[in-house]
Amino acid sequence: MTLLGPGGAGKTRLSQEAAEGMRDAARDGVWLAELAPVDDPEAVPEAVLTAVGARETVMYGAGAEAIRAAGGERHDDPVERLAEHCGRRRMLLILDNCEHVVDAAARLVETLLEHCPGLTVLATSREPLGVPGELLRPVEPLPAPSRFGCSPTGAPPPGRGSGSRTTPRPARRSAAGSTDCPSPSSSRRPGSGC
Repeated sequence: MTLLGPGGAGKTRLSQEAAEGMRDAARDGVWLAELAPVDDPEAVPEAVLTAVGARETVMYGAGAEAIRAAGGERHDDPVERLAEHCGRRRMLLILDNCEHVVDAAARLVETLLEHCPGLTVLATSREPLGVPGELLRPVEPLPAPSRFGCSPTGAPPPGRGSGSRTTPRPARRSAAGSTDCPSPSSSRRPGSGC
């Protein structure tokens, strides 16, 4: 799934909220790969490897060749390492801010989804990834509050009418235990219990 919308619309926050709801289904964790700082599209797989904690560390100095040789050829490709890491896991991977590396992110997602049956990917982007099976969910920015104190719907907030200067009054408890009764100084309706 890709949350699609302009910058500042709240896609990242929405993805994090969605991830909270999926924690139980993703028994091997929810992982966030922030792609905004990635300048080179070729670095996308390494950034995701780092985010999921599967980046291979190569130590320099004596024995470095032995460490690299022990890993074998299959570990030279970060996409293969990532597919191997995610392949046996049920996890949610959030790829945040894909728009500037959208082609590289799309290739990575397509490969991972082919090889990792328990992987779910949630991406945020200003444009679709274009991978098979992608679900697009537009995220529109919230309207800015009016400078006149109105809510985003245009209705005045409680206590502010059209020109009237009313102050909200605290509710009082009636004999029946209801707290929706107006304060004693306001008019009472017969039979209302207030």
